[in-house]
Amino acid sequence: MGNFSDKIKIFYLTAVILFAMGVFAYLLDSWGVINLENYIPGLSEEAPIVADDADSPGELEWEQLEKERQRIEEERLALEEARLELERGRAELEAEREAFEQEKQALVEERQQFEESRQIHADRERMIANMANRLTSMPPQAAVSIAAGWSNSDLVAVFRQMEEEARIAGRASIVPYLLTLMPAERAATITTLMMDADAEQLPR
Repeated sequence: MGNFSDKIKIFYLTAVILFAMGVFAYLLDSWGVINLENYIPGLSEEAPIVADDADSPGELEWEQLEKERQRIEEERLALEEARLELERGRAELEAEREAFEQEKQALVEERQQFEESRQIHADRERMIANMANRLTSMPPQAAVSIAAGWSNSDLVAVFRQMEEEARIAGRASIVPYLLTLMPAERAATITTLMMDADAEQLPR
């Protein structure tokens, strides 16, 4: 029993000594005499290291995404500009094609008009030649009677054709005689018109 009491005393004495040493060490640390962090690990409370926001994975990823977005936007704008340029080029080509088609159509119409005019002229030339041959082969009085219903322009053309054929054949023209059989006023008008037509044929 006595030995047990001695052990308790030794335990309490040891505890008191350790407590006193702890208090003394704390006071020395507080006064700056010693630094308990150098002797007892785990006492330092360092703040956790936080990575710089500029170097954080989230920031880097955001910058990469922003650059990619800008690149895509630039490509989109370039494609849009190219599309607009193609549209302008296509519009210009379409305008040129329409202008070409209009010119082509105008040439076709002009050629048709020329062909029609030439055909009309050829038909009139044949008609004048037939009428001249008809009057030449008829008795003079009958020829004058038929020519009485013709217009001045047709009669002048027929008489001039008759004179040309007579000149080529080397014979006298009957036109002057036919004029004497016509009314004086009509004969004078036809003669004047024939002279005007002959004058227009002369070189200037």
